[in-house]
Amino acid sequence: MSNISKIKKRLCPLCTKPINNNDLKYYSKPWKLVQCDCSFVYMPEVPIYERMKNEFSWERNFSEKNEISVKKRIRRFVKGVLKRDKLKDLLNKFCKDGEILDIGCGSGAKFNNISSNYVPYGIDISEESAKEANEVFKKRGGEAICAPSTEVLNRFGKNKFSGAIMRAYLEHEHDPFEVLKNLKYTLKKDAHAIIKVPNYNSLNRKVRGNKWCGFRFPDHVNQFTPKTLLTMVSNANYEVVKFNFFDYLPTSDNMWMVIKPKV
Repeated sequence: MSNISKIKKRLCPLCTKPINNNDLKYYSKPWKLVQCDCSFVYMPEVPIYERMKNEFSWERNFSEKNEISVKKRIRRFVKGVLKRDKLKDLLNKFCKDGEILDIGCGSGAKFNNISSNYVPYGIDISEESAKEANEVFKKRGGEAICAPSTEVLNRFGKNKFSGAIMRAYLEHEHDPFEVLKNLKYTLKKDAHAIIKVPNYNSLNRKVRGNKWCGFRFPDHVNQFTPKTLLTMVSNANYEVVKFNFFDYLPTSDNMWMVIKPKV
């Protein structure tokens, strides 16, 4: 297969316009970011899904990088000890007991510290991660599937899940708006979804430039600001339940949001 046939061209995921995109200074050849006239920042050319299963999978790309320095490991450990588990807190506050869908579930490790009252189901594009998650989730009565989310969400059936998790997921998804729309079908009427994405408006991005932690070429294909995230979930017909200033601080590299389908 030629290199051209391994690449997918995209319209703007927020407004679907194909023109008037402005090239940005952030790139890693052959991948680049552009900014649409609607202000959304995204990669106009991305690897096809099949390449994400192995070639550009999270575990493969990170395992091939240099060892993390001792100093950085210590800093991450201290930060982890001091920081509360925000996902766990939000789940307990907004999602009722029952079946929870984790889109972009990775290895499923995040459920190690989450109440057994939640039965995890997951979707991940990486074959290795989905396999690991499936072993974890099966022990709790759930399962994990390796597939693009746009292709499998409806398989779970209507009104199945008490909640959904999209932590570090939407920045990877080629069709984030379609996923948000399709997710409503499988959520219960009173269900909530928890979102975490990199904060493109962060001061750290402006200081670090191309070295910002929110850039990961070619798998971070979307970059959200508070404004564009709000616009996308609103256009997908969700109500924003929680998204205050402390959820998208300019000093933070990430944003958190809780949404629910509009009735």
